[in-house]
Amino acid sequence: MRLHSVYARFYRSLNYDFIRASGEKYEPDPWDSTPEGDYPFVRIKLRPGITTVVGANESGKSQVLSAIEAALTGNGFERSDFCRYSRFFGVHNDIVLPEFGAVFAEVSDEAVKLIESISGHSDLHDVERVAFFRMNQTPKFRVYVRQKDKWTGPERVEKPTVLAELGVPVPFRIDADVPLPDSVPLEYLVSGNKTAPLGRDLLREIWDGYQKNNAWFESDQTVTTNAGAISKLFQPVREATEAEVEMYELAADLIFKVAGINKELLKELQQHVKKKNGYANSIVDTINSELAKALDFPHWWSQDSQFELFVSLYEFDLVFMIRDRTGRTYGFDERSAGLKYFLSYFVQYLAHEVRSDGRPEVLLMDEPDQFLSASGQQDLLRVFDDFADPKDAGRDPVQVVYVTHSPFLIDKNEADRIRVLEKGEHDEGTRVVTSAAANHYEPLRSAFGSFVAETTFIGNCNLMVEGPSDQVLIAGASRWLKKLGVADRDRLDLNHITIVPAGGTRHIPYLVYLARGRDVDKPPVVVLLDNDKAGNEARDDLAAGGAYGDTLIGADLVLQLEQGDLAGLVTENPLGIAGIEDIVPFNVAVLAATIYCREFVPTVNPLDLELTPASVYPDASMTDEKASKNSGTLRFLEKAIASKTNIPTFHLDKVAFARATVDALTSSAGDLVVTEEDRQTAADNFKLLLKNITLCQRKAERAESVQKISSRINRAKKDFTRTHDSQARREDVVTLIEEIGSQLDRSPEAEDVRAEMRTWYARFDLDADPRKLVADFPGLLKALDGLAYKAVREATAR
Repeated sequence: MRLHSVYARFYRSLNYDFIRASGEKYEPDPWDSTPEGDYPFVRIKLRPGITTVVGANESGKSQVLSAIEAALTGNGFERSDFCRYSRFFGVHNDIVLPEFGAVFAEVSDEAVKLIESISGHSDLHDVERVAFFRMNQTPKFRVYVRQKDKWTGPERVEKPTVLAELGVPVPFRIDADVPLPDSVPLEYLVSGNKTAPLGRDLLREIWDGYQKNNAWFESDQTVTTNAGAISKLFQPVREATEAEVEMYELAADLIFKVAGINKELLKELQQHVKKKNGYANSIVDTINSELAKALDFPHWWSQDSQFELFVSLYEFDLVFMIRDRTGRTYGFDERSAGLKYFLSYFVQYLAHEVRSDGRPEVLLMDEPDQFLSASGQQDLLRVFDDFADPKDAGRDPVQVVYVTHSPFLIDKNEADRIRVLEKGEHDEGTRVVTSAAANHYEPLRSAFGSFVAETTFIGNCNLMVEGPSDQVLIAGASRWLKKLGVADRDRLDLNHITIVPAGGTRHIPYLVYLARGRDVDKPPVVVLLDNDKAGNEARDDLAAGGAYGDTLIGADLVLQLEQGDLAGLVTENPLGIAGIEDIVPFNVAVLAATIYCREFVPTVNPLDLELTPASVYPDASMTDEKASKNSGTLRFLEKAIASKTNIPTFHLDKVAFARATVDALTSSAGDLVVTEEDRQTAADNFKLLLKNITLCQRKAERAESVQKISSRINRAKKDFTRTHDSQARREDVVTLIEEIGSQLDRSPEAEDVRAEMRTWYARFDLDADPRKLVADFPGLLKALDGLAYKAVREATAR
């Protein structure tokens, strides 16, 4: 069975659902009753794969994870966890403990039979869900069954071990507070002895003490006489602390579970260290070879495709070392805490073993973002994805629930993963905000405490659009196309492209200037313009360039609706496409207007107005309308509804209309169903639009990569020619090749540069006597000049 929802009541800040309880149409669930009336539980609905819980400080995020554990296990809570601002706290003898419930979906026939055998339920059929609740009142452990949209129960559960027998998911945690250690003693790996690592500083201290006082060790008598001083010298040798042991355990998991090293091999290593022979180093080489294969860091660590974790032998400790794209080696104590903690999460992920009893699992993780950079958090998202949808056939899917403060640890492509918590006032407690993602990620931004301007440019590719309605519609359409199975290359990955609303078409050129014109690092930018007068003016301004006529963005990175590659977009508007709303089929636009009116103008129902394209759109001969801002479907629809309802002030808000359009396409509006023909038209239009945006995105990112490659080569060339103005040794050129290569990424353009430099070994005899001068030094400088712009030439040729 799969965990569908978790319920909590009177638990710390999860008091009860005060919003639901205050509703005029509130109908209590069968488990909402108490001796003092109905108090609805706080419910957190969980995704089958990944659920992201966000909220401000003290909003109750961490308590959600504990509530999941309590609901599934019956453990981890006591009277002191009772909500202290509940009206029942300390004054009601029958309500003294928090209460929890768990609802399960995908209920098998075997599970139904077991439920019948341990409860009062009988003759169950067509079971949709099953709920187990842990209550204060008798029966304390209850089961409810949902059949044909109706809950039956409660029935007493006679068997406290029923959840284990049903095989419901088991919660477990990845410890966010335990980093990978700098080193681990061989003694611990071999025998589990908790001796602290000797360490270079401690060994040096003991050795220095011995050298200064070697007279202490001349005879048994001098040893006895100086026993106190000798004992003090060795006092730093101690047992590891509890925190160190936790890190050792993580290191042991890395060596034994992840790399698959046999413990007998570590025993041999420990023995041969004492003999100081090369066999010990061969064992270390084997460990490193297996580590490299098991970790596969280029796939997981996007910040450095050449990143490598390996171990080095230092006396009786294995020391963890890092080699990065610079080709240099670093100790763990020289790298950031974020790297250590990412490695910790990653090792715990790889070391996690499937349960022997076959029960599914739920991973709970509390604020894993606290030590990680933005890029590290994005890499961690991929680890979570592999937990939920493993690529390894030997792994079972794991449901993931994590809480975070960080906007970088939410997947913008999966808006329905997000659960936003909000703390009410006084006795209201924590509530779950509904439709957080549908409302343009608000109050998600409030939960993070960030403003749009603070996160506009994050260093990835930026898509500049006219306003927030374009942002909502494009993002929503991308998520919708993902559900339809459209290929990744033909829709947006919202974690790697930021849709930036400019607040009006006239602001787009200046925003492009801010992003591209004022710094050495220029983030890739793509522009989408409306097909109207303002769009034409913005296109001309972009072509004119910045203050000094510098090109800010190539014309091939500016898209305009119904122009060029977007000429294939289809519309029912006889005046053509002006704004993005015009690529929405007419009937879908009417449904969107209906959804909007249900929320904001309930007295108006556009479906009852018999709206048709002929009654809404003007005559195609009205070409003067084409140049105005009011030539789009949205405004014509607004005018038609206003005239048919005699409400001259009727207004269709662009952002709300965009959100409603996404709801209509994704069937989130319940009874309002889009026809298959209209759905296909909308899909074709948005696929064409997003495909061209992603093509421009790849082009912009490739152009930026080319510029960075040229810049790095020119810097290396400048340093080289400053110290070698007329001649250079062959070994100096080999060092230059290594330096340039270490600064390049794994892009095709960078690989072309590496391939070109490999030809220099034969051309300039670099494999011969390394101390001899290069015979053709002018030719080398010319080759270096050509190398700097090779990527530019290749990109231009493409």
